Amino acid sequence: MTPADKYTVLKDRFGFNAFRPLQEEAVDAVLDGRDLLMILPTGGGKSLSYQLPALLMEGVTVVISPLLALMHDQVQSLKAQGMRAEMLSSMQTQEQGSDIIRRLYANEIDFLYLSPERLNTDGMRQILSNIRLNYFVIDEAHCISEWGHEFRADYRALSQLRDFFPGIGIAAFTATATAHVRDDILRLLRLRDPVVLQGKIYRDNLQITVRHRIKDGYDQLRDFLNDHQEESGIVYAFSRKSVENVANYLRQKGYAAAAYHAGMSSQQRNGVFHDFVHDEVRIIVATIAFGMGIDKSNIRFVFHMSLPKTVENYYQEIGRAGRDGDHADVVMLFGAQDLIQQKRFVEMNEDETYKAHLMQKLGAVHRYAASESCRHQQLAAYFGDAIEPCGTHCDNCLEPEYERRDITTEAQMLLSTVYRTGQRFGKSYLVDVLRGSREQKILANGHDTLSVYGVGEAMSKKQWLVIIDRLLELGAVDVNEHHGLFLTETGLKVLKGQETVLIRAERLNVKAKTVKKSAPETFDFDTELFETLRALRLEIAQEHGVPPYVVFGDKTLKEMAARKPQTKEEMLEVNGVGEVKYERYGEQFLVLLRER
Repeated sequence: MTPADKYTVLKDRFGFNAFRPLQEEAVDAVLDGRDLLMILPTGGGKSLSYQLPALLMEGVTVVISPLLALMHDQVQSLKAQGMRAEMLSSMQTQEQGSDIIRRLYANEIDFLYLSPERLNTDGMRQILSNIRLNYFVIDEAHCISEWGHEFRADYRALSQLRDFFPGIGIAAFTATATAHVRDDILRLLRLRDPVVLQGKIYRDNLQITVRHRIKDGYDQLRDFLNDHQEESGIVYAFSRKSVENVANYLRQKGYAAAAYHAGMSSQQRNGVFHDFVHDEVRIIVATIAFGMGIDKSNIRFVFHMSLPKTVENYYQEIGRAGRDGDHADVVMLFGAQDLIQQKRFVEMNEDETYKAHLMQKLGAVHRYAASESCRHQQLAAYFGDAIEPCGTHCDNCLEPEYERRDITTEAQMLLSTVYRTGQRFGKSYLVDVLRGSREQKILANGHDTLSVYGVGEAMSKKQWLVIIDRLLELGAVDVNEHHGLFLTETGLKVLKGQETVLIRAERLNVKAKTVKKSAPETFDFDTELFETLRALRLEIAQEHGVPPYVVFGDKTLKEMAARKPQTKEEMLEVNGVGEVKYERYGEQFLVLLRER
């Protein structure tokens, strides 16, 4: 191999004129037979870093991946680029599996995708020991660490690769890893003198917004989606029930939305996954069971309905937006109730050390949500990186100054109501007392005779619920096992006038838009032509049975719509158009462009 070979493959097979940061170093490490750990944010180009060197080496590259639907998607994408890739899994018949094994022995496959469960069988190890391997790729390598956010027991057995295949190099890839998780990956995979490459955490194409949730958040979600018509995105919700409820709500409002959670059969989940990557469903509403490693490049938004479990989870989930490098919006709604729910789940863990670890992680993600400093800077710091404030790519930098309102009097009204009703009623009941409701339960309890009855009628129910959330955040009230509120030491101090309570004034404006500003496109292009190119892409994708982004990504189509190439040579100058893809799809796009 000459140094020029990798650049030729980069252009002809992948359609790129230059490597992205750290890609070339990763490619060189693999070609030199070195072990490798690459920590690169989603959208940074990890896949190319192991796919390109495999095309310059003899033998089979074995890729270990955690999800069958993801493997299928990646294999389809490689085949669309003219590469010889297959997967062995339970999705295939015995006859199909036997044919793939025959082709492996006949040197007709370059990439073999396996789940860790399949790799860890005696039969699979026997097959691999009888064919020529060039190296192992461990995708989503953070799954090997129990201190990470998506630990999988089957990944632990990958530590035995060194015993069964001592001479074969290992390259591990992940988008997120704290120092602890990184050390776990290196130790458990027993990487030998590895090249360790860690990319910058900061992704300036992501516009980050965090807002306190108003009621159930549905109005905020719909307000956001009104500005993202016809775009693909993921909405994350806390539980299976909330996923189903949000998905039903969106469908009733006319959105092409589908639910995805662990309570569905694998066949149902695979069907939803297929429909999403093929743009047949625009919005997936999911628990965290969805999305790890998803290879769909044109996800334009990720919307969290509640607080994620950890910062790692959050960063991994928002990383699914804007993989093509184009602008994407990521929004999180949160409320004090989220922290209470998450704590209950943590408390169920019997391992006290692990429980303390989870509590620390929960505290970190809550501090992030409630903070007032640059979101990107906080994320970078969490993963051991240091950057300047982003300036324009998060809500806190866009709105550094805001009005605070003193709500001590209102807080005292609420706390007094909690105390006078016996510290055992839930939020809605307390608000109804404050607003002078004639509900039968209030009258039956005699709470219409209390001095606090009706004193809060000047404020709406939504505004009172915001005030309760603020008091929960400050620890002035807490919630018992029956969802009743009770006073804390801090609450007593507020009630006695020893402490004041301030709130961001806009939180009481319960109709405020969820996302106020958005970054503009980085270059001008013909939007009408772009939509025409997208329609052609969908038609070609359906004809070939592949996801639309496998044909060409949105960013490539936007560049076509800006440059309007008229010849093959001009088309090949467009980023993302290589010789292989041009031969398959290029002429059809060129015909359309010449007609404009």
